[in-house]
Amino acid sequence: MKTNGMSARTFTTIQVMILVGWLPMFAQPKKVAPVVPAYSQIQFDPNTLRVPLHFMGNDIVRLYKAFAALHDAEKAEYETTDQFNKRIELAEAKLFMGSKTETATLSFVIPVKAEYDADSEMLIVQVHGGPDRDNATSVRVKQSKSERSYIGSNAYGAKIAVHETFINSYFLLINNTNQFTNADLSIAVKMLADEARKIKGTLSALAVCTITKGDIQTDKDVTWKKPTFDDPHEVFEQLWFLRTNLLAIWLFDSSSGKVHTKVEPTEVAK
Repeated sequence: MKTNGMSARTFTTIQVMILVGWLPMFAQPKKVAPVVPAYSQIQFDPNTLRVPLHFMGNDIVRLYKAFAALHDAEKAEYETTDQFNKRIELAEAKLFMGSKTETATLSFVIPVKAEYDADSEMLIVQVHGGPDRDNATSVRVKQSKSERSYIGSNAYGAKIAVHETFINSYFLLINNTNQFTNADLSIAVKMLADEARKIKGTLSALAVCTITKGDIQTDKDVTWKKPTFDDPHEVFEQLWFLRTNLLAIWLFDSSSGKVHTKVEPTEVAK
């Protein structure tokens, strides 16, 4: 059958082509997969002007465990001393992320607490410090907690419900503490109230530091608070320290990468 000089097959073909051409108009737009922040696997450049968006820095847990395993490594039975030393050197080089020198520059995002003083127009930022060790200050980087309850008893058979908290805390142990006069780790930044209100929720701190080949990189400790009948709360905390030399503490906006200020060392104490 022909219609106005056009066969039915040709007419149907044109209809299909038109329909196919319309389909993209009704197609759903492609969804862009969200960027999932990840820990950095490379050294940090202390000369950079901005921090990458949602920057997480290096992973202190992974580095601590790797350096601790390196420190505790033992020579295998069928391994020569030369082979063992070479294996340790290769493992250390990998942890130093391709550094061509004796040091590697790392960065760790550390928790802060910020409060604005409207009278002085200063944003006061407090870094979470940790316990001192060997005359060195520490800065808390990461902490995790788990809790449980159990029934405890004493030597006389008396029983009570005990709440137990188990804490894992990871710290940077600052070997060059004497180079920082800001011992309480409190940083003041001059800014207007509108800006402080805008960035307070996304303000982060970055500890920029170095580690040195051949040094003992890790240390550890433990604290334990026993439960009593007057206070049936048991707290067990494991403290893991990564030894570093602190270059600076940066305050930055994680949503934009803008660096607001840097706290750097004073002249080295003689």
